[in-house]
Amino acid sequence: MYGFSTDFFVLFLAAHAGFDLVISVFLILNRGFFYNIHSGEAENTVNLSNKITLFRITMLPFLIFLIYASRKQSIGPALVIFIALTFLSDFVDGRLARAKNLETYMGTILDSASDYLVLGAIAATLCFFRLIKTWLFLFIAGRLFIHSLGMMILYFVRKKLSPQTTILGKVTIAVIMVFLVFESVALFLGRPLWMNYAEIAVGAVIFLSIIDKVVYFAKNLVFCLNQRP
Repeated sequence: MYGFSTDFFVLFLAAHAGFDLVISVFLILNRGFFYNIHSGEAENTVNLSNKITLFRITMLPFLIFLIYASRKQSIGPALVIFIALTFLSDFVDGRLARAKNLETYMGTILDSASDYLVLGAIAATLCFFRLIKTWLFLFIAGRLFIHSLGMMILYFVRKKLSPQTTILGKVTIAVIMVFLVFESVALFLGRPLWMNYAEIAVGAVIFLSIIDKVVYFAKNLVFCLNQRP
């Protein structure tokens, strides 16, 4: 409907198909992780909560292409709607899983990974096109790197992957998501002055979250090491 060129459309389909193929292979190879964390029972199908999480992950190439296209075509409203829907899914899947007793081990891994994967990729794309400041992207990337590093260290110590989060961590993810939605709105409505102050506030929240995450992982690491024989 926006008159994308054939080359653009073919490239989009190829990138999306390749991305989905990688995700599918990962899920097939790790299908044993689809079990209910409360009952321990294996699930033969992907439940609704996990489907919502997978929706968020597979929206990634679509959003990147929309951000790219928004620089040349007037698709700002569509971009905002899809970014908002993608981020909104983050507040739905976890609550649905807990309410309906649909929490799976794979679901906890995918939910945690999807947040950082989507946020990191969108922030990197916005930074590449100079739609957000480089320092803010580095803050976001640093937060994601520290989280990933901490998870990796605890994995080698525990011999089990257990996604870790804190209250401030959840707040930080939500703040970044809201800010990026407003940044996408600014693509076609212009960037108001207050967004500069909001950007600084978001950076401050991320900085505090980095400190909180380091302290949290350090405490968990010390606890795990003390429990080892």
